[in-house]
Amino acid sequence: MSEIRLENLTHVYSQGTPFEKVALDHINLTIPAGQLIVLLGHTGSGKSTLVQHLNGLLKPTEGRVLLDGQDIHRSKQALRDTRFQVGLVMQYPEYQLFEETVRRDIGFGPGNMGLKGEELEEHIRIGADFAGVSEELFELSPLDLSGGQKRRVAIAGILAMEPGVLILDEPTAGLDPAGCQDILENVKRYKQETGATVILISHDMNTAAAIAERVVVVRSGRIALDGTPDEVFAHVEELREMGLDIPDSTIVGYMLKRWGLPIPDGISTTEELVDAVMAVKGGIEGC
Repeated sequence: MSEIRLENLTHVYSQGTPFEKVALDHINLTIPAGQLIVLLGHTGSGKSTLVQHLNGLLKPTEGRVLLDGQDIHRSKQALRDTRFQVGLVMQYPEYQLFEETVRRDIGFGPGNMGLKGEELEEHIRIGADFAGVSEELFELSPLDLSGGQKRRVAIAGILAMEPGVLILDEPTAGLDPAGCQDILENVKRYKQETGATVILISHDMNTAAAIAERVVVVRSGRIALDGTPDEVFAHVEELREMGLDIPDSTIVGYMLKRWGLPIPDGISTTEELVDAVMAVKGGIEGC
């Protein structure tokens, strides 16, 4: 398990040119070890830029990224170690598959860590298991797989390195509902069984409500909202003003409250909505 801390993190693209753009503006954020956090924000808000700093793909213009209290840019070796500790699954990772077989693609990262022989094979099996990749696919070319299978193979290649921090940028984008559910269940199982810190970018508010322990909303390179799903989704009007969708259960609870029913703020899941409505029903029947 690893804690990440951002101190005044700022990133400016094309600094000093007519195309200069501030993508991140003095962000301070601590993500405790073992937490599952969902990053939300409109396209262009800075979410992807933020997570690309966490394993050193981007270097801050100002500020620091600390992994377990240590600056990840303190040395070349520290940066290399960070990239094995912090696994980043980019958006549409299946486009990055390139090896001849599924086995070799999953084993590429662990192989770069210096693993060989049975130890390498064990890591391949671990990554495949957590990502839901059947060993029957190991000798096939990744190009022969379905879209959902390719996505799982790409994720397996990151999980095979057993990162203490797992970052996924829109991991369910473009998948059907069943594929989305499979990916999310596999991510939850990885966190539960390893204690890893998980950071997930999503545009799907229902996904965020269902999986997140904490939700952080990014707007124009700054942290706009930060809290539990219930706390964040209580800001219905503010989220709408940002152009973000609202979880279905939150919308229903919000409308019921506007109609005069004593529904609490911040409902984010179907279970919470049912409990709130049943509590109101019980109160009416008890009168």
